Amino acid sequence: MTVPASPIRFDNVRQSLVLPRNLFGPFGIFLTAAMLLGLLPAVAHAQVWMDKSAVLKDFFAKSDIVRSKRLALTPVQVAAVKQRLGYAPAVEWTVYYGLTKDKAGGPDKIDGLAVIDNELGQHQPITFAALVGADGTMRRLEVMVYREAYGDAIRENRFRQQFQGKTARDPVRHGHDIVAVAGATISSRSMATGARRALIVLDELVIRPGIARALTPAKVAVGASGVQ
Repeated sequence: MTVPASPIRFDNVRQSLVLPRNLFGPFGIFLTAAMLLGLLPAVAHAQVWMDKSAVLKDFFAKSDIVRSKRLALTPVQVAAVKQRLGYAPAVEWTVYYGLTKDKAGGPDKIDGLAVIDNELGQHQPITFAALVGADGTMRRLEVMVYREAYGDAIRENRFRQQFQGKTARDPVRHGHDIVAVAGATISSRSMATGARRALIVLDELVIRPGIARALTPAKVAVGASGVQ
């Protein structure tokens, strides 16, 4: 089975112009306009560490199957997320989740939730994936594509491990509970912004309404033995 479309096209990340879907607020508008007008330097290279299939297999290595569902925030949810984040989020999100089959024939166990998103770095978007437990706790944060010439130290475990255990109730902000990597302050701040958004969106979109209600039925994304 074909893997559902991701928020960005990974076959295009090495091109000089990449327009991400989830850049928010005036900075996102400025970036897009500046890139179109040629005011910002083109991307010299993109460091691609993981594509969608690889990150989902890694996140849900012990799951029997991985599914995805395209969900849209309701107007009430948009208002709630905006109040918590301080800016309006994207309305539509693809949520991935791993399932472990119950051998006794009972309900399948949901092993976790994941989103793939983009957050503006100094000049270019950073593509990342967040794995959140069914209890709303951040389990992992992975940098998938990095497009800047420097600052990629945010990929190191010592930085990313700070996000483990965070929830939507935590600040998840640089200068509060997240320490920036020396020489990569802007990228560190960006990752904190993206991680906080992932936690809050999943909280409002999936966890508060009830995971089973929000996610079923869904589309198969990745099987235990690989992409279907």
